[in-house]
Order: sequence, then structure tokens, then C-alpha cells
Amino acid sequence: MTGLLGAVNAGSLLITIVYSALLAWGFSVGLRQIYQGYRAPQELLNPLFTNRWAIRLFALHIFVVSAALFVICPLAIAYKSTLWFWGGVAALLFSSMPIASYLNRNPQSFGGLIGRWVVLRNFFEYSVFIVVGAMTVDWFHYYILVWWLIAYRYLDVGPRRLLQTLYNTPEKKAARPWAPILNWAVIATLYVLAFLAVYYHKILFAKVPGASVATHVPARWEIGLVWGFNFALVLLTWTMTRRYTDSLVAKPTAVPQAPDARPQRPLTLNH
Repeated sequence: MTGLLGAVNAGSLLITIVYSALLAWGFSVGLRQIYQGYRAPQELLNPLFTNRWAIRLFALHIFVVSAALFVICPLAIAYKSTLWFWGGVAALLFSSMPIASYLNRNPQSFGGLIGRWVVLRNFFEYSVFIVVGAMTVDWFHYYILVWWLIAYRYLDVGPRRLLQTLYNTPEKKAARPWAPILNWAVIATLYVLAFLAVYYHKILFAKVPGASVATHVPARWEIGLVWGFNFALVLLTWTMTRRYTDSLVAKPTAVPQAPDARPQRPLTLNH
């Protein structure tokens, strides 16, 4: 299914404003978390990011997500370039793997319900990307992937963080046992509403290319650039992840010797 953006009306304008505000809110939360990791670690919701290598991995992830969402994938759709689209998606996946594998504390931060929701949602989204990638190219499907699934990495962050303040201490959680369920209900509803808004073309700046737009044929340098960047990104994330895991290993401490202690001779065997 393809099509161009419909006429601007009050409904689409309001939905676009709310959608844009949620994107900006989520992006600002990510930037603030990077700032906290470097300058105010005591304020972090996820204490794992007090580690320098962890916050560097997160900063890299935010950079890649933002580049894919706001630049690479929209331009790839506008010019009908499957190379750049899937190159952006691959970069997003590579930068996400260390975060999901080593730095995920959604169950501890937001409750078990949201923790299970995130895992289920991730499996669902990976499946959708695989299915769409295996199908005949339909730019409406690619448009859905960008402005619903990729954008949702920012869309729910602000509301989820705000509602978490209702139960962010044991005392608050005991007084408001319903708060984690409310948080999940809000972000799950937002997930569905975001899909409907994108599906019915209510986001004014998100467009599907028309049939008259020619499919982009990449030059050799583009292929080399996309593959080379992703290969370099894999090496970088692997190296940074290795540095992070190595930093968690406790270094052995030397046993202090008495000032007058004499060095012991190594034991030898006489033949």
C-alpha cells in the first residue's frame, strides 16, 4: 500500500504535535541520561550507567538511533533506497545488542510487568522486521517500520519515566500497588495509538514516496560505505563491550609486606 500525505486538518495537526512532543521528550531523556552518567551519576535511574564504558555504549546507541530515525531511514524511504534503509536498521540493531544484553534493568526500574512487556515487544518487532525484509519491497511497510517501531524507542520514554515516579520507592510502591499496572497500560496504549496514527497518515512530516519516484540504484561507493560503516560499528561495539565487561572484573590487590620482610627465594629442585 502506497500513498502520499493527505490534506492537513486540525486532527492531523494535533496528532503531529503530540507525536513530535513525545519524540522530543524521549530524546531529551536520553541526552539527560548521558549527562547524568558523566556529571551526576547519583541521579541515574539505572545505576549500571555509572560505569564509564556503559555510558559510552549508551551514548553511541543514542547517536545511532537518532541518525537512523531522523536522517538515514527517512531519506532512504524518500529516495527508495533499500541499501540505506536496511543499512540504518542494521546499525540500530548492532548498537542495541550490548544495551539489551548487559545494561537492561527495566524489571528493576519499572516493574516485572513492563520488563516482560519490553521482552515480548522486542521479539515481536524483530519478527516484523524479518517478515518485511523477506517480502516484496513495499515502501508503505518501510514507512510503518520507521515511524512506528523505530520511533517508539523515543515515544514511550517520557511517559514511562514520569509514571515511574509514582512508585520509585518501596514506600510509594506499597501505597500505590496499582501504579506499575497504570504505567504499563499507558505505554501499551501509546504503542497502539502510535501505530494507528502512522497507518492512517496522521503524522504530517512522515510520508510514503509516490509511485512516480524512481527506485534508487546505489553506486559502488555507497555499498562500500554502508557495509564499511556497519563493519566498523560491529568492531567498535564489540571492543567497547569487552572494555565494559573487563572493567567489572575486580583487580587483585597486592598483599602488603612488613618493612623488614626479606624477599623469599623461589623454591628449586636439585637434580
